[in-house]
Amino acid sequence: MCTLKATELKARGAAWRDLLDTDLVDRTEVPGGIRLSARPEAAATLLELVALERECCAWIDFQVDGGVVTLTSPGEGAAVLAGMFL
Repeated sequence: MCTLKATELKARGAAWRDLLDTDLVDRTEVPGGIRLSARPEAAATLLELVALERECCAWIDFQVDGGVVTLTSPGEGAAVLAGMFL
């Protein structure tokens, strides 16, 4: 469950959309979630967003490897992640 207020959620969503629309080189569905790969010059932005999400979305497991992040969650969480990022 997200713990952000409506205004925070709107701003965070805009930041993710900007990254996904301009700086992502790959989105791959993986068992239990999704893997996101950013362009090298956008890796820092991706990692900043992941750090913020770790604070409010405890239901997501984040595995970071440079500019590649794998987000997974058990059960229905995988479908939610696919809806958010695919």
